[in-house]
Amino acid sequence: MRKIITIISIVILAACNQQPTGNKTLTELRIKRDSLQNQKFNIEKELNKIDTEIAVLDSSINPNDIKIVKQIATQRNRIVAVEAKIRKLENKMTARGHKTLIPVAVKNIQPELFNHYIITYGEVEAKNYAKISSEMNGRIQQIHVSEGVFVKKGDLLVSLNTDAIEKQITGVKSNLELATKTFNKLDILWKENIGSEIEYLSAKSKKEALESQLATLYAQKRMSQIVAPFSGIVDQIYLKKGEIASPGYPVIEFVNLNKLVIKADVSETHIEKIRKGQLVELSFSSLPNYKIKTPIIRMSKVINSASRTFEIEMEIDNPDEKINPNIVSTIKINDFSSNKAFVIPSLSIRKDISGNYVYIVNNKNDKNIVAKKYIKTGLSFDENTLVLDGLDLNDMVIVKGYHLVSSGVEVNLVENKK
Repeated sequence: MRKIITIISIVILAACNQQPTGNKTLTELRIKRDSLQNQKFNIEKELNKIDTEIAVLDSSINPNDIKIVKQIATQRNRIVAVEAKIRKLENKMTARGHKTLIPVAVKNIQPELFNHYIITYGEVEAKNYAKISSEMNGRIQQIHVSEGVFVKKGDLLVSLNTDAIEKQITGVKSNLELATKTFNKLDILWKENIGSEIEYLSAKSKKEALESQLATLYAQKRMSQIVAPFSGIVDQIYLKKGEIASPGYPVIEFVNLNKLVIKADVSETHIEKIRKGQLVELSFSSLPNYKIKTPIIRMSKVINSASRTFEIEMEIDNPDEKINPNIVSTIKINDFSSNKAFVIPSLSIRKDISGNYVYIVNNKNDKNIVAKKYIKTGLSFDENTLVLDGLDLNDMVIVKGYHLVSSGVEVNLVENKK
């Protein structure tokens, strides 16, 4: 039964193909071909379905074989689907004469600008940044600022309790007043050669000692007040009113974002290519459209023995405070430039036992023929490579489709769409 249906379908298809085409266009013929191919594939799928139904109804077939028949029908349908895909792909292929030419895109070699950069990464720091602690132990009596406020240099931030110091100052002032009067009287007598030298010197020493003690107490009182070391923003307050402040333990985190510093480590292999004052380009992953050019203001003279790197430092203005401390900056350092370079995509470069080569296209007798050219390469950057030798002006280097061709084959040139 299957053979009879197959023969009928083939006859129908043949009859369709034998109909005169008349004045039909190429597009119409292709549409008709695609339609007939679809009919053929549908008929084959229907035949597989009928074979399965026959096996179910045919009592002469072993019931255990019905499952196998269904599996065979499923696999045949898969084959039909694959053949349909192959036919569609074949229909899309561009024919030239009796051959299908490989489409390739080329780059016409002309002198152009090529820049090479050393890439490194640095962390942003605020030039004016401090975690401020008190200069003496004491209980916090008053916090005069809040987080996020801007204060000027010298403004009072935190006051510690100074009751004990005030009492000492009062006592010393009283003693100093008496000591001063005593000294002044002895001084008058001493100038008139009256009195003991020991008494005079003792009074003078006591007065000076009390003056020194009072100055120390005033200095301690000043140390009990934490003031802004520069103009900036109170970023964080670590302690509260009533808690104990101690030297070495931060009370306030204080920052000014107007000036930023970027420090980065560079491999020692580049030390001869980098110099102080050289412009670098800074970019930030969190600010994709923000780029800054700034000079290197410092180069470390010491190589880190562990990482084999040296440190460079840049400084930038940040008046609008777009950039925050601790974000990572990408640093591009231009170490080579040429405006008359032959440049090709790095991926178009092939390699064999003789070295690096590219495929070029030569026009011979109106045919585009592939040829192989060995080249000498230089620096590479951003998916492009500098060619030092081997290419000539106006060479057409294959930059797309190079993995499909070989020397001597004819190809079809297509537009190089980037």
